[in-house]
Amino acid sequence: MTPREKMSLLALERASQPNACPLVFATVIHPSAVLWEGPCALSEAGWGRDTRPGPSPLSRLLLPPQQVHLIVGQALKRYSEDRVGMVDYALESAGASVINTRCSETYETRTALLSLFGIPLWYHSQSPRVILQPDVNPGNCWAFRGSQGFAIIRLSSVIRPTAVTLEHIPKALSPQGTIPSAPKDFAVYVSALGLKEEREEEGFLLGQFTYNHDGDPIQTFYLEGDAVGTYQLVELRVLSNWGHPEYTCIYRFRVHGEPAH
Repeated sequence: MTPREKMSLLALERASQPNACPLVFATVIHPSAVLWEGPCALSEAGWGRDTRPGPSPLSRLLLPPQQVHLIVGQALKRYSEDRVGMVDYALESAGASVINTRCSETYETRTALLSLFGIPLWYHSQSPRVILQPDVNPGNCWAFRGSQGFAIIRLSSVIRPTAVTLEHIPKALSPQGTIPSAPKDFAVYVSALGLKEEREEEGFLLGQFTYNHDGDPIQTFYLEGDAVGTYQLVELRVLSNWGHPEYTCIYRFRVHGEPAH
């Protein structure tokens, strides 16, 4: 563990204790903290009042309260902006909808939620519309059989697409500590005619990307080129997953862009 990481852990531990120093730990929030001298110091022994004469070298890792408040405010603002800071035109509550999944077969669990005299009547499964909703708690995803699946989405309005965001739960929230059902390679399509007919087989490729299962749970992929037209129907094509032999899970898919004028 590096000295900076050790001091960050000490700061986290101390921040939860009463009568903590008035300074908030800056190494956790902002790695490139500005120089600052003050009465609070963080040493390898812990966080407390610096009784040594002269400024403590380790106090240079700390930020003044007003600067910490600014950084925290910016982080909270980004979190309140759906964590990506861009409009999601594929949000169901704003008017978007999944209108077709082609040949994708929704995966159903083997355990029946409703049975009568031991005869299963209903198996649990999530609708594809869940990928357009912000609830991404573990298990609240659209699972389709196999490693390839499709979803045609009618956006809430006609836009010029600029980016898409794919979200899955992090490994830390998975009971097994792994997420093999996460999508790996995927592509985003529209048609030259704007995918006006959801039954169209061929379309215009906006981009092909890879979701990194070791990366951030929310990953945004930007579409290249200035020749992208305006569309309202967008197709997500999942081409592979990270190794699950039975199914693939999509937690949330977002589409960002500029409104058509």
